[in-house]
Amino acid sequence: MGQPYISVIVTAYNRRRYLPFALRSLEAQTLPRDRFEVIVVKNFDDKESDDIISRNGWKEVYNDDSYHGRMVLAGLEESRGEVITFLDDDDMYTDNRLEEVYNVFNGYRDLVYFHNSQEFIDEDGRRLENPLRPSKNLVRGDNIAFNPKALQGVSKRYGMSIADLILKYVRARADFNNSSVAVRRHIVESHAQLLKRLPASIDSFTFAASLRSGGLFYFTDKRLTLYRVHSASTSIYVLGDGPEAYIRQAKYLLQFNEAYNIIGSELLEGGLNVYACSRLLHMSELWLIPLAELKELPSELRPKPLDVARALRCVAEGLSRRLTLPLVFASLVLGHAKPLKGRIYRLLCSLI
Repeated sequence: MGQPYISVIVTAYNRRRYLPFALRSLEAQTLPRDRFEVIVVKNFDDKESDDIISRNGWKEVYNDDSYHGRMVLAGLEESRGEVITFLDDDDMYTDNRLEEVYNVFNGYRDLVYFHNSQEFIDEDGRRLENPLRPSKNLVRGDNIAFNPKALQGVSKRYGMSIADLILKYVRARADFNNSSVAVRRHIVESHAQLLKRLPASIDSFTFAASLRSGGLFYFTDKRLTLYRVHSASTSIYVLGDGPEAYIRQAKYLLQFNEAYNIIGSELLEGGLNVYACSRLLHMSELWLIPLAELKELPSELRPKPLDVARALRCVAEGLSRRLTLPLVFASLVLGHAKPLKGRIYRLLCSLI
């Protein structure tokens, strides 16, 4: 058997319902079978899914680690492809997605990061009439190939990270959805130690890791991924009252706090960027959960004046996707810190 060019790492943790649909979308790919391989990493047995894996001769890896980064690493160890792409258990590919990925990476030898747009579907696979906002190019048409290093001068002039420039002015949601990403193998291999600590956000992680490595990026508005919107998605935490709802919310917020700290501070080497701001957002939402429900927050997660100052900067510079000024102050007044006094407020503003 020849060497596959693309390795598809499919991950599924505690969710059986949609996995067969994801796997059948791989069976339907127009790319010849000898040019890609499939590695399914999951923590359960499921006859329907297992039959699909078996009849195609795909690899199956059992992994019961809730950290998504570790599941990806388990799949990477079994893979052989030059290009790595991901498929979440609840998403699907269009029939031509892998062929598109193959052609683009072969057309641009220096390419390190590929990202496509999405079609949104509901729990039953029907296209949503009022979809969420898909990824979209903001400049130069439906397909963009460029080297982010070209933005270094603008980045220094305006004091913005290259990641923020891309996300605000080149491609909206260029780091959204694991199943819309493909990268060169060395991108994920070179950051294996960080992946071991990553609980979520493989999409943002590979985007930031690719920026750090150098090389070309390719963005397409072709909707090559079917993104399923449903209540059990890990990207949507369930709101509500009561201890269980608060614990679920806190768990979600803590996961993304940890992930964005790794991405914003270690991959992008610190400074104020969209991931650092997103981390502050998740921290501020965590502060709003009643202490009686969470018992006690670790000291490193309690609000500090410097965190508030940075949050204010995020608002002022528009670096946070959702962080708002009222939330910043509500976090302090209603959460775990004392209300701000006028002198403290002026001090914080001086730090912006």
